[in-house]
Amino acid sequence: MGQVGTAKLRFATSEDKSASELGGVMPLVQNALPDSAGVMRRRPGISAWAPFNPSYASGSPVIGMAAFGQRLIYVTADRHIHSINSAGLKTELTSGNWGTELDGGGRPSMVAKPDMIALAGGGAMQKWTGSGLSARLTNAGNGVDPPSGDPPPAVSVCALAERLVAQYSGYQSEDVWWSGPNYAWENWDLTAGGGAGSMQASGKPDPTMWIADNTNELFVFGTETIQAYAPSALQIDENDPNNILDFALARTQNIGTRSPCSIVANDDHFGLIDHRKRAILTDARTYQDIGKPIYQVLRDMQSIEDAWGFRMRLGRFDCLVWMFPTDGYGLIYDTASGNWCEWRAGEVGAGPLTITSAYDWAEEGVLLVGLSDGSIAKLDDSVNADLTVSIAVKLTSGFEDHGTAAQKACRAVAFNLKRTFTALPAPTYGVSPSGHVRIKYRDNQGAWRILKDVELSTELQIQIISRSVGVYRTRQWSVEYTGRDQLELVSAEETFEILGV
Repeated sequence: MGQVGTAKLRFATSEDKSASELGGVMPLVQNALPDSAGVMRRRPGISAWAPFNPSYASGSPVIGMAAFGQRLIYVTADRHIHSINSAGLKTELTSGNWGTELDGGGRPSMVAKPDMIALAGGGAMQKWTGSGLSARLTNAGNGVDPPSGDPPPAVSVCALAERLVAQYSGYQSEDVWWSGPNYAWENWDLTAGGGAGSMQASGKPDPTMWIADNTNELFVFGTETIQAYAPSALQIDENDPNNILDFALARTQNIGTRSPCSIVANDDHFGLIDHRKRAILTDARTYQDIGKPIYQVLRDMQSIEDAWGFRMRLGRFDCLVWMFPTDGYGLIYDTASGNWCEWRAGEVGAGPLTITSAYDWAEEGVLLVGLSDGSIAKLDDSVNADLTVSIAVKLTSGFEDHGTAAQKACRAVAFNLKRTFTALPAPTYGVSPSGHVRIKYRDNQGAWRILKDVELSTELQIQIISRSVGVYRTRQWSVEYTGRDQLELVSAEETFEILGV
């Protein structure tokens, strides 16, 4: 009789997927993340947001949201601007008249002060003051000199030192403009004493992709660099000694991005997909490459240019999420554990219903998601479906050899699962309410074999045990689950016997 041992099957680690699977590397899991104890739990689902009446859905994807006072302002892909409050009162801010829609073709960038919200989307900037229709942002000047010219066309905007800061639109543009002080967001008078100003972010001759504010600094993201600027009165422009600036360069870092909407604020840092297809955390001074386990996944992406991201702080989750529309799925990074998983969506009705934007409306205590049909829903950690579609969970282990290339006999394998809710009543559409668990395995990258296909019982604690599961040198395991109740993979272990060479 050979040596007998027992070992855990690893589903909760997050190792380098770019290395060989046969070396024990952990492939990405789908729609689940491990907690601090290693228990695998499904990602939050999507449920209806009560204020949004289904009749409000326009059929045009929701591509951006921001709060303005007690109202949510959102933009759809047809460039229309809408407003809705927590009581469900919806107001259209765009009409058939020219100048009431968002100009340009990019994702919206929005920032608000008490009496105005400003929007940019690649063309002329837009504003809404809380009544009537939205309108183009104007240059009213400083009240002394007559205004000359319009505010700059902008790709993105932010607010810093009481000024509205705008990224000048146009490829190869490095210009950043800002409005006059004291919240004079419609003063773009660049004359001496006018109050507004501009500069070139010229750390390298790389075009500016996005701007953002954090920790009282302005961050300018280029294709090859990140530059951080601090508010500073009467700073001399190094490119033009006759130009007096209101911001001083604090730091330049050689990290760039071609995925401007992947930039996500994460406390004092930003997460982004950089120009080398890496997932990065940075404050423009130091950086952390958090994407090493998914190097190959990112490199295999068809496109990262249209990636967009958001921070998912919900229940036990504190994650950065990036969606890749061209490739059709997303990636979730757990900032506490450093683990990654894939965000996969299901089918709703005759076609896919996908997340197209997200916004954490902290004042209302809700994390909203815009959807491809023009509706707004919410992420919900208490549901296990994306609206009407169950979330499919797939967990795949690395190849296990238990420290030896010798042949091994699998005496027994046990999967311990826990249902956190009682069994659901049978639905009208005929699908099993609790779904089923499918256990599969394969040896040496061969074909997958179904070990068990188990309909779930009504018990809260579930153990699936199989005995005498063949002989192998390296083996990989897979657990798949579909259903409407919350199911956790608590642990999995194998009892094996080493047979020898």
